[in-house]
Amino acid sequence: MRRVLLFIMFCFSVAATAQLNTNRIMQIGRNALYFEDYVLSIQYFNRIITVKPYLADPYYYRAIAKFNLDDLSGASNDCKIALNLNPFMIGAYNLRGIIGLRQGKSDEALADFEAGLNIESDNLNLLMNSGIALINLKQYDKAIAAYDQLLRHDRRNVAATLYRAIALVQKGDTVQALSQFGHAIELNKYSSDAYTYRAILHYQSGNYERALADYDKLAELRPRDANVLINRAITKYNLDDLRGCMTDIDNALAIDPKNQLAYANRAMLRIEIGDYDNAIDDLSRLLALNPSDDIALFNRARLYVQRGDSRNALSDLNIIIAKYPEFGPAYYQRAIVKRQLNDQQGSELDYMTAYTFERERVKRGLEESEKADANLEIGNKNDDEKPEKRQSRSKNDSDIKKYDQMVVVADFSDNDDKLQIGEEEIRGRVQHRDIVIDLEPVFELSFYSADTLLPKARYYAQSVQEFNQINPYQRPLIITNREWGSDRASTLNFFQHINQTTKELDEQADDPKLYMVRGTLYNMVMNYNNAINDFNVCLLKNSSDINALFNRAATRYKMVEVIRSLEGDMLPSQPSIGQPNELTRSQISVLDHDLIIADLRRIISLAPDFEFAYYNLSLVLCHRKEYADALENLDKAIALNPDFAEAYFNRGIIKIYHGDANGGTDDLSKAGELGISKAYNVIKRYTQRDEKEN
Repeated sequence: MRRVLLFIMFCFSVAATAQLNTNRIMQIGRNALYFEDYVLSIQYFNRIITVKPYLADPYYYRAIAKFNLDDLSGASNDCKIALNLNPFMIGAYNLRGIIGLRQGKSDEALADFEAGLNIESDNLNLLMNSGIALINLKQYDKAIAAYDQLLRHDRRNVAATLYRAIALVQKGDTVQALSQFGHAIELNKYSSDAYTYRAILHYQSGNYERALADYDKLAELRPRDANVLINRAITKYNLDDLRGCMTDIDNALAIDPKNQLAYANRAMLRIEIGDYDNAIDDLSRLLALNPSDDIALFNRARLYVQRGDSRNALSDLNIIIAKYPEFGPAYYQRAIVKRQLNDQQGSELDYMTAYTFERERVKRGLEESEKADANLEIGNKNDDEKPEKRQSRSKNDSDIKKYDQMVVVADFSDNDDKLQIGEEEIRGRVQHRDIVIDLEPVFELSFYSADTLLPKARYYAQSVQEFNQINPYQRPLIITNREWGSDRASTLNFFQHINQTTKELDEQADDPKLYMVRGTLYNMVMNYNNAINDFNVCLLKNSSDINALFNRAATRYKMVEVIRSLEGDMLPSQPSIGQPNELTRSQISVLDHDLIIADLRRIISLAPDFEFAYYNLSLVLCHRKEYADALENLDKAIALNPDFAEAYFNRGIIKIYHGDANGGTDDLSKAGELGISKAYNVIKRYTQRDEKEN
């Protein structure tokens, strides 16, 4: 009986410990989430999901982390799993609804918010967000009703007051909207959003003095926000305060030297005051930041015409006309240029083309102009007291016909502050890092790895495990694609180990394990020829040595990469016909690829479940532009190892490259979930593109 009781107590103790550990890991993951260490938090939630996949909470918290990394698809999928496990999880409905709003799916978002409200009818977050969805769906009365219900529970809620005012603006009731914005400021005199919306409404209504007062207050609340200064500058411009306008734009550029709107507006202002040389300089800076800004290109062409720089003007105008073949002002400017260049026939042809387009434009716009004039006479009895409104365009409006208008920032929500973080940091919103998108590198066998940033499980292979059981080196052999970035001290240490292994080989010349060790060390110090020689010796002694085959193929691959990079630096951009060195190098590259592929296919025949051979083979096939075969090999690698992060990443990049954006982002989401943090940067770039298209 005593033994039975002890056994039962032991079982309860083990179960309690397991439960305690799960709760502890959950708490650590939530702490990482709180401190915005999103990539690390995902790794902790993954561990819980692996052990207890029936729990809804880790899926929900992982969805929050993915959402903060802009992996909207991955976050939505996790919310779906969480709700399948627990259909009463209100937070998951709310988060999935927010994701729907971000993706432009307001109807689906509203359905999620309403599903949550069916469970908890007075949930303030759900009421707030359902109102946003209703505004997007142009159901303004229902949106106002939702915010009225929210304000009955929390009458001092500033956000609800602001959104109610926005619904009133969209409905057309600007009088009540202004009252609501004023009420929001009474509730919180430091609410920059309230001043922002009221200033925009004053500006759109032509009340520039009141808009200026709100922008003055905003400049106090947001002293480092360049867009506030730009909007205040445009307001001053409409009040004919050109000096104040220029000062604000200069200050905006002092805060943000790469602000495209500031350069665009300063160029327009300089054109107006006749400072053409500096205007050209601003437009050239703007085009350096954004080469696709056609309005800037056309304005620069106009200035080149004014300055008599015919060649540069013609170059810019040819580009504009090629993109906008029905844009009359470009033909008119080019006619002037061709006349300056003594091309009389071409000049007359462009004049006639410009005249034809202008006559058609006037004919089409006459009726619209009459309607616009009629609308101006309706409703405002005090119009004569307001300054005449100068035309301006939104920052997202790239209509080439509005080339002579200043640019206004009407939306402060998309100014993401890019984090200034080090190369090896993975905390925070890693999707904002500026990285070069490239495939994950080749895998190899090494004694050292730089992949130490996350608690990531090391990859396993039977052949490596067998080698490590009798490994003559002081460290185990591991599978990695993160080369050790050795410094001077560690490099000297590696050479000492190479010398020591060489001495051991003098005594044990028939030991292939020592050749494997020395070849791997040679590989780490980039002595690729000696490394391959040692791997060759291993294979002479045992032609089925998977480890030696794998490292020989990886070393040859790295040699090809080094040669390619050197050729890019050393070879002339236009080699002369019949240059013997170029042909020889091309043949060598093809030969190296054939040798690498032969080694990898030999490994696959010996060990069909060695997923890293398929992965490395896909890289070689990508270099040969055989993308279909590369994807097939990555599919096999992932089938063998469903947690193969690097394979998901590469497959995602290749899919996106070939137009499968949805499949690509799904793979990148999985790669990010498994620890490839730069996947979130790629996801953000493509989701931003999709959001702009929506």
